[in-house]
Amino acid sequence: MNFRWIPEKNDSGQIFSSLRYEFIDGFTAGLDYRPLVDDFALAANYRIVSENSGWQPSVILGTSNDEFNDVQSQSYYGTISKSLGKIGDFNFSPYLGLAFIEELSDLRPVGGLHIRRGVWSTMLSYSGANEHFTLSRQLGNHTASFIYWGLKYPGIAWTYRY
Repeated sequence: MNFRWIPEKNDSGQIFSSLRYEFIDGFTAGLDYRPLVDDFALAANYRIVSENSGWQPSVILGTSNDEFNDVQSQSYYGTISKSLGKIGDFNFSPYLGLAFIEELSDLRPVGGLHIRRGVWSTMLSYSGANEHFTLSRQLGNHTASFIYWGLKYPGIAWTYRY
């Protein structure tokens, strides 16, 4: 379960919530909801290949609805990711992929870098249209995050895993 608030965004992106369920190991599906525009959208993620301790990366396919600049659209994506291991106390995990943005009829690159140290993590990502920065603190089953969407709009998010 996830809730995001970015006060300076338009009505479609200002308040966002998501509820997903893991049906089998590696497959989650659910709904995203944007209450200010009363919009529901499908969200799903399937890890078709799991990362191993060698050089095999994780391969993920999915779909979600998000904003690409001012266009709200369903997108379909495929990514590969791999933990590069620890350097000091930090774990580095980059990812790369492609996203097809339905409303734009466009295939775009996506990617990012996730860095974790204990209960703290940060992510710098590119969504195919914008760069985003997130700083998170895990608190048991809860995660609190500061978001800098598009490197332009600050916001907060809260995630609960059960």
